[in-house]
Amino acid sequence: MLASEKKLKARHREKNYFKRPRSTQDLIPIDTVYPDGMFLSNGGIYSKSYRFSDINYDTLEDKEKEGIIRAMKSMAQKCTFGELAQITLVNRHINRELLDKLQYPEQEDGLDGLRREMNGILESQAGRGSGIIQERYFTMSASKPTAREAQVHFDRAGNEIGLAFAGMGAQFTPVSLSERLRILHDFYRPGDENYWQFDFEDHKKRRSSFKDSIAPMSFLPAPDYFKIGSRYVRVLAMTKMAAWVDDITLTNLIGLDTEMVLSVSFMPVTTDEAVRHYQRKLDSLETNSMRFQQKQLQRTHIAAPEPYNFRNERTAMTDSLNDITVRDCGLVVVAVTLAHMAGSLEKLDSDTELIRSVVQGNNCELNICTEQQLDAINTVLPFGLDRISIDHSQTTETLAALVPFKAQEICDPTGVLYGQNAVTRNLVVVDRLAKSSGNGFVLGMTGGGKSFFCKHELVSLRLKYPPDKADFLLLDPEQEYGKVVTELGGEVYHVGQDSINPFDLELDMEERNPLAYKTEFITTFCEKVSEGGGLDAQTKSLIDRAVRAVYKDYLKSKGKGAPPLLGDFRAALQKMNNSRADELALSLERFVDGALNTFSKPTNIDTGSSLICYSLSGLRDQMKPIGTLITLDHLLGRVMRNYKAGKITFVYADEFAILFQDEDTGRFFANLWRRIRKYNGYCTGATQNCEEVLDSESGRAMLSNTDFVIMLNQSPSNAQRLSELYNITENQRSYFTNTQPGHGLMKIGGAMIPFVSTIPADTKLYGLLSTNPREGRWS
Repeated sequence: MLASEKKLKARHREKNYFKRPRSTQDLIPIDTVYPDGMFLSNGGIYSKSYRFSDINYDTLEDKEKEGIIRAMKSMAQKCTFGELAQITLVNRHINRELLDKLQYPEQEDGLDGLRREMNGILESQAGRGSGIIQERYFTMSASKPTAREAQVHFDRAGNEIGLAFAGMGAQFTPVSLSERLRILHDFYRPGDENYWQFDFEDHKKRRSSFKDSIAPMSFLPAPDYFKIGSRYVRVLAMTKMAAWVDDITLTNLIGLDTEMVLSVSFMPVTTDEAVRHYQRKLDSLETNSMRFQQKQLQRTHIAAPEPYNFRNERTAMTDSLNDITVRDCGLVVVAVTLAHMAGSLEKLDSDTELIRSVVQGNNCELNICTEQQLDAINTVLPFGLDRISIDHSQTTETLAALVPFKAQEICDPTGVLYGQNAVTRNLVVVDRLAKSSGNGFVLGMTGGGKSFFCKHELVSLRLKYPPDKADFLLLDPEQEYGKVVTELGGEVYHVGQDSINPFDLELDMEERNPLAYKTEFITTFCEKVSEGGGLDAQTKSLIDRAVRAVYKDYLKSKGKGAPPLLGDFRAALQKMNNSRADELALSLERFVDGALNTFSKPTNIDTGSSLICYSLSGLRDQMKPIGTLITLDHLLGRVMRNYKAGKITFVYADEFAILFQDEDTGRFFANLWRRIRKYNGYCTGATQNCEEVLDSESGRAMLSNTDFVIMLNQSPSNAQRLSELYNITENQRSYFTNTQPGHGLMKIGGAMIPFVSTIPADTKLYGLLSTNPREGRWS
């Protein structure tokens, strides 16, 4: 045994080893907890835990997987020599509380039939998946004389390890005291996961022990298992470990549909000690080999060849020594422990055999920690302790192959259902409002399920947020959303037939110049009307003067009066007695008194509805750019009004690539995209013409800076360009190339999640969402 390993064992050994526990609190090997989440054990061992996220390891190319393994090796070498580090993976079933949160409660508003169908789909998809949620933790322990020194050590070491995980694409965040204690609470008190609360200051005031909040209500030990409450638990340890293990060893274990806690504990060893360790082992091997040959010579008088196991062991040790001295590998002492849980002893025995059979194919062996169950459970849980003597000396390269990654998951408890993870079949639940940027794109070829997906999200959000909490505004150029909007109790307005006043203004009196944005919009509107190559500086100044003149009374009333009309603006230009103003007023004549006077009247749209669909299909080609521009401005005004009222606004722009066919509408939409988050709004753009957006400078910038992107079936050229934009691997690209409708890749922040979103065809919901003309359901 290594000298540093002996010292670590001595520090981590239970001080009162022969003392019988008098209560379940005595089972918990923690002396003191600190507000920052640090634990103190054994009188001098401090530990701190961090949570790290999963990455899509299974979908990476082989070269990228090798890069992850190299990064894991580098991370292990950054850990403190002679101190324990621990990677812990927790498998637990989705609790009923989460599914209940995702359900839509009936509200007797005429939409309860849809809510029941959505709830049925949620239950069905939850049942088809494994139902396992995986959590990942990294725990460091250190022997320090004071808590302050330990905190300084963890701050420095945590930053270094965090950078190593960031290099692998995983988020690395400290675990708070309440969260760390909850991990233990959920393990020690099965069935009470939903009843957790802990207030550190309150416990200090009451002078009560933190152990009272997490200790098991009952504990029944046995030689090869123990029972906590109504749940049976067994701990196994890896007693045989190959010199080189497969990178799927851990993922095969955590992929089982079994609740478990799996820990890989390791202690880095200095290079000098590692070299001395292998040199001593080689010297001992040479001595044993010589003794064997001498005995054979004395017995048979014939020089016998060296046994195969001696040669094999010498080769393995020589290779390990070369790895350390030549290939810059480190030496670590590794212990792999696993605790799995079941509702009955028969199920526990069955799961034990299954778990052992999984690793046997990888030249490893897991055995039950007989008569060591309590020490083993204190080793496997994220305490940062090593209480069992089943360790293996391995290089950091072998340790790195124990990759703790499989596939990224997302299951926001406050979100809505988007489908199932295509890799794990677990639920994909996203809360866009909780993301740093809630705007999103839905990209897909014709027939890929683009409109279906948008309508599905629309229905989900509409059923979740009542009319007094959120408004939904849709820009519909192809008249595809009328049926679902009407069914949800919304209004459909036909732009060009229904009137929208371009001078409607939602005043934001907090702005220094509340007319600045409206002046910019009216200037763009005049450029469209004049049909020239743009307006000169003098003409723009005249427009600014006219805008200020027509809004003078409106500003005095602080927005309580009637807003001006296009005719008032034209009259203000005519009063200037300026040739440029007269020319512009003449250009406006056909839009005020002529055949194109649709937008010269007061707005007749009932803006009281919480769900409005603006249908642009009735606009003539000549009026489409102007009508679209005015509609976008009206949308932004509605968003600002909702913001003042404390409401959320969801905006959907179907076939938004059409907007970028006109430079002004594309620029305006990009401006709306940037500003809407400020006013508690969330915009979603859907298109089948991805290349038009990528070719536009503003469109490409929008795609680059968006956290929520849905990539459905794409053409090979578009798939290639999206892969370059988002650094998507070839394996990940296969999820949105030549795929069925509803299958694709979801980008959420830095995560890439393959997903499947399907709705049973025999439901009313499917009839509302489908836009397949062969099904006769196109509105």
